[in-house]
Amino acid sequence: MMNRLKEAIARSALGGIERSEDGVCLRRYCFPADFPGFAGHFPGHPVLPAVVQLLTAEHLVEAAQGRPLALGAVEGAKFLREIGPGQEVEVSVRARLAKGRPAHDCRLSVAEGLAASFLLLPAEEPA
Repeated sequence: MMNRLKEAIARSALGGIERSEDGVCLRRYCFPADFPGFAGHFPGHPVLPAVVQLLTAEHLVEAAQGRPLALGAVEGAKFLREIGPGQEVEVSVRARLAKGRPAHDCRLSVAEGLAASFLLLPAEEPA
């Protein structure tokens, strides 16, 4: 199921990745009504689940880096607005250090404003 969901996220990307001089990578996504992440969440009032929002940011990190991200933890997650079918979602990620290791500040925004923010921490390398 997870691979199917990741493939559907990739198909929902609009255009390529924009990169700013200050290290922010940005990409837009639009999840159609038949997007598998909406299934059962919630009948009659589809809302993009938090896990799909996390996976979408992870997708952008992986696409920007050109390699998979071994996710270790999510910190400081705040989900402020519902994201529904057909809404354009702007996802931005910025690499930074957290706890002495690489991390990614992530933000998802819709026309009405910030929808979610969180920090993705890669899994620690074995010693």
